[in-house]
Amino acid sequence: MVMNKKSVIFTLISTILLSIILLTFLIVSNNQSSIRTQTANSEVQTLNAFIKAANEEYIPKVIELSGIQATRSIVKYIENTGAYLNPETNPDIIYDAIMKDGYFLETKQDLMFEEGYNYTLRYLFDEVGYLANLTGIDFNYANINSIDVYQEEPFYLTISLNVYYNISSKDQDTFFYYPNQNVTAKIPLYNFRDPARIIENENLGLAARNVTIFEAKHQEWNESALISDIETITYVASTTAPSFLQRLTGQLSSPSPYGIASFINTRYYANPNHYTTTDYYYFTENSEDNQQVYLDDYPDFYLTGEYLIMYGLLFPIQG
Repeated sequence: MVMNKKSVIFTLISTILLSIILLTFLIVSNNQSSIRTQTANSEVQTLNAFIKAANEEYIPKVIELSGIQATRSIVKYIENTGAYLNPETNPDIIYDAIMKDGYFLETKQDLMFEEGYNYTLRYLFDEVGYLANLTGIDFNYANINSIDVYQEEPFYLTISLNVYYNISSKDQDTFFYYPNQNVTAKIPLYNFRDPARIIENENLGLAARNVTIFEAKHQEWNESALISDIETITYVASTTAPSFLQRLTGQLSSPSPYGIASFINTRYYANPNHYTTTDYYYFTENSEDNQQVYLDDYPDFYLTGEYLIMYGLLFPIQG
């Protein structure tokens, strides 16, 4: 999914502007008899509402927007270099550098500044501060600590960071201080192309390499569903498959609890050695424990029992 300047502005800013209306309403609609008490109570309610929104909406959205562009930058780097990331390099370090500064290996990542918009964390946090100011609130941050990138489910990345920030009224009478607030964001993988397809299909043309990750969803998992997934190159969750993070580093033989897999279309890509046609098996030339599936127009198509059971082509043995 290509994100442009307008989409980011509307995604981040419109959410906050909506809160501005709601927060301002708290101030003007308070019916306390004492103006002084009314103002104090409204101020606290406004700040509390902003704090809740900051923790649950604004800061996660900042992390999400920056994380999406950072991941797109990494995938683009893999495409440009024709090589996976070094598996010995901690991905947290790479994300930390790109999301904070927009650079990786001293090279500016253009996608972090796409269409003249700045997706770095510092810039996006500054945007939150600017918009908070419109409500009469001061939002200040510092010490964006090391970023953690991991997976807790197959089709999402999780990005987590700790940040210091404080929120106060303009007169500083009401003040909230958060010295080490942990905030996380979920990033769906449908934003990204599969790095394994980019590298392993290097000699098969642009279309074969330009595969975006989408999750297969079917009312019935049967032969028709399998054919649909072959044709559209949709992905399924599998604990024998590599995760997206492992695909960034080419660890295709390493299973993950959060693995994903797609299928090779043997109508276009020959399989004379009878490799299993699940992508990570096919790319690692694995033909162990597979079974031929006789599908019209898909010669030499082989799957392991896991996927045969998944699509109702083989029933599990009852023990």
